[in-house]
Amino acid sequence: MSNTPEKPALAGGSRDRRLFRRIGTRIEGRIVFAGVDTECIVHEMSATGALIECLPLPALGADVALDVPEVGFARGAAVRYDGDLVCIELATSLEKRNRLTDKLILAAFHNPPDE
Repeated sequence: MSNTPEKPALAGGSRDRRLFRRIGTRIEGRIVFAGVDTECIVHEMSATGALIECLPLPALGADVALDVPEVGFARGAAVRYDGDLVCIELATSLEKRNRLTDKLILAAFHNPPDE
């Protein structure tokens, strides 16, 4: 028997690795990495990660700073590409995660994703 908490199963029997559910949105923000400061569009975000559209894309492993209006500022790292998007893993404290989640729900309501 393992001491690690069980993660909920998804349809098809796979397990979701996310600690916080990503919320679909379309929020214009800013991302800074490796001397680049550029606009971005946040397509999905949670308190621990985000799926971002920007040009140029940061290199995998690059440290990034993400500023999302109505949600807040967070630091993290680029962890994978999803087509033309980059997935950012955010380094946030538990206290900040709770604040980000509350703000993100409200911001997503005002900035729904394209359907």
